[in-house]
Amino acid sequence: MTRFRDVYLLKKATSTSSGGNPFDKKAIYIVQQKALFCRVNDLGLQKQSLLFGGDSLYQDAKTVIINGTPPRPDKIAFVDEYDPETQKGVLYDIRMPRSHMNSTAFFIYNTQSKVG
Repeated sequence: MTRFRDVYLLKKATSTSSGGNPFDKKAIYIVQQKALFCRVNDLGLQKQSLLFGGDSLYQDAKTVIINGTPPRPDKIAFVDEYDPETQKGVLYDIRMPRSHMNSTAFFIYNTQSKVG
């Protein structure tokens, strides 16, 4: 079943060190672009094994199709699941981005939901 959702395309950056320790840096993700009305489909375990060859299976995996040619993000988050100000919420890793004529498809998965 196809749903339409808004997503954030996130780019990795490093935060400034706190407390004066130059090695005390962590990865943060800043919003590169907000994409509206993206088509989202859930990927079941069988489809994942066909697409990825059974490499790793996730309970929470989806296909996100964004119209146009968006910039290549490092992570994707849904607008209703992630707050960019506090950087709290669910971030999805990206696997196999595919560019088409007037859209780009991203296979995304939540690493917290690994089952195999």
